[in-house]
Amino acid sequence: MAFFPIFINLSDCRVLIAGGGDVAFRKAWQLREYTAEITVVAPDFVSDFEKLRGDITLRKKVFAFEDLDNCGMVIAATDDYALNTEISRKCRESGILVNAADSPENCDFYFPALVRRDDLVIGISSSGTAPGVAAAVRRILDTRISGHAGRLLSEIGAVREELLARQEKPADNARYNDLVAQFENDMEDGFR
Repeated sequence: MAFFPIFINLSDCRVLIAGGGDVAFRKAWQLREYTAEITVVAPDFVSDFEKLRGDITLRKKVFAFEDLDNCGMVIAATDDYALNTEISRKCRESGILVNAADSPENCDFYFPALVRRDDLVIGISSSGTAPGVAAAVRRILDTRISGHAGRLLSEIGAVREELLARQEKPADNARYNDLVAQFENDMEDGFR
């Protein structure tokens, strides 16, 4: 069954990543733009984690189940399948969202392949069937969607806020609709 795509506010979410390898680094790298509360626990870390120093907390230690306390989301990315499975089980018992790397049956959610232009965020998933396909679609979209898309979206958002502040419906406003049409045309141009 396909997973439901959802965008979630992680700004106040405490995220724990168990593991210090390449997979853990990729998850931390992807999450860093969405929350300032990322803690990574592992006995050792790949050198890439140095790129994130100051953005995340690194705790050089063996994972303990107490590390799950007060977490809203956990990524189990150790090199021990049994440990990842147990972390997943404990998280589910505690109502903590969990992603166990390379173990779809132990995941409450998957990381999408992302295309981002400022506030325009497009998530692509194969529902765990073939992550490489989602990555291929991301590469295609990444080359087709201009950097201008994010700036235009910000302009549209500002007009929308002005209209809402005046208690006007954006859909009834010519300037707003013209900007949305321009955005749509710009997007279509990328696929011609």
